[in-house]
Amino acid sequence: MINIAIIDQNRTFRESLKTLLEQIQDFRVVLDSGEDSCLRNPCNDPVQVMLIDNAMGREKCNELIDEAISQFNHLKALILTMFKDELNLDSGKAEVMLKCSSKKEFENRIKKLASECVQESRANKQLNK
Repeated sequence: MINIAIIDQNRTFRESLKTLLEQIQDFRVVLDSGEDSCLRNPCNDPVQVMLIDNAMGREKCNELIDEAISQFNHLKALILTMFKDELNLDSGKAEVMLKCSSKKEFENRIKKLASECVQESRANKQLNK
């Protein structure tokens, strides 16, 4: 199961994306919020992938990513943007993709990020042995 968090100020988009993602086998949206308080996970389920709205601003996105990583060790972040010219953002800690991407594009990107998350977790466990 891949646990996903969605942080986007647009409630309609958030709910639509949640509906879309939960149609994909083994995807579960455990958090969805329009603000940073969403990082207080009521289910205590570890989040592997966080989708975050670029419209919040680069500084706020980085702040939320740092906070989420401190809470969910090997979390991967995906910044969602409206415009193609924003795909080249120097996001450092996150990948960037268009909000208008297809269901298959979301599925493939999230699976890739979740796989990286698992690999990092395994590597970290090996180092701690």
